[in-house]
Amino acid sequence: MSATLTRRQALLSGARAAVGISSLSAFAGTSQDARKESTSSTGKQEPAPLSVGEYEGLALKRMSHVAWEYFTSGSADEITLRWNREAYQRLRLKPSVLVDVSEVDTRVHLWGQEMAHPILLAPTSTHFLAHPEGEVATVRGAGAADATMVASTLSNRSIEEIMQAATRSVWFQL
Repeated sequence: MSATLTRRQALLSGARAAVGISSLSAFAGTSQDARKESTSSTGKQEPAPLSVGEYEGLALKRMSHVAWEYFTSGSADEITLRWNREAYQRLRLKPSVLVDVSEVDTRVHLWGQEMAHPILLAPTSTHFLAHPEGEVATVRGAGAADATMVASTLSNRSIEEIMQAATRSVWFQL
């Protein structure tokens, strides 16, 4: 499959083919060297990303074209995707200064479960495009962040494999 496919061509070519997954070796369509890079083209160490935009820039450099198009696209004519982006751009944070934050408690109780914070990883599919271990790597990351993962019905890995790697409860999208 050519890396010059458009998003539309990739998605219309069939679910498995659209994301370029035929085996673990097809992971992200990038070379080993590209995945190991941690320095810029000038040889200097790149600073850690601080924003979603900076993470997107790093992902764009490291992912195959088909994987990038899959993750950044929306369904059909992408109207809802555009509306979501516009809504986020309208959000404004009101900073509070000189406020005592020595005893902040972000814990929440949801459906009888106490969580360290109200952060859940939304159910998404095709994690093999981002990492060779797919959702198993995602659930490990969620556990490290003390977050709850919601496994997708379209996960690349079985719910049993995901649960085996989990260190906290996992929800399932049904």
